[in-house]
Amino acid sequence: MSADRTYPVAVFLSKTVDGVIYAVLTAGAASLVGLTVGAFFAEPLVVLKHLLFVGGFLQVGVGVAQLWPTDSSDVREPDPDAATRTQRVVDRLSLTRRLGLPAGRHFALGTKRSLSGLAILLVSFGLEAAFGV
Repeated sequence: MSADRTYPVAVFLSKTVDGVIYAVLTAGAASLVGLTVGAFFAEPLVVLKHLLFVGGFLQVGVGVAQLWPTDSSDVREPDPDAATRTQRVVDRLSLTRRLGLPAGRHFALGTKRSLSGLAILLVSFGLEAAFGV
């Protein structure tokens, strides 16, 4: 047996950790921006909830569009290690560098954006459920 053999469960867990950290940080950043914008209005939580709702659906839509193949022959996996500006910021703020995730153990950008959109929608739902806004 070789020492560098990758186990499917380990790869999935590494990708999941990477995706969850990305989703939590982007949802937190979206919440801070929404709360800052909402501070200029009479009801900041209501404005925050509406901005998160719209932003979450836009983020999910962009993620799905990035994952959608351009034609029927384009079914290859996108390059998961392609760094975007958002990914570089998340890498600086998160523990993913300290975890030392090897190359190839990251979700594709479209998957990360879809996960972050779902996290933003979850925060929006939490505001509605907890505070009734």
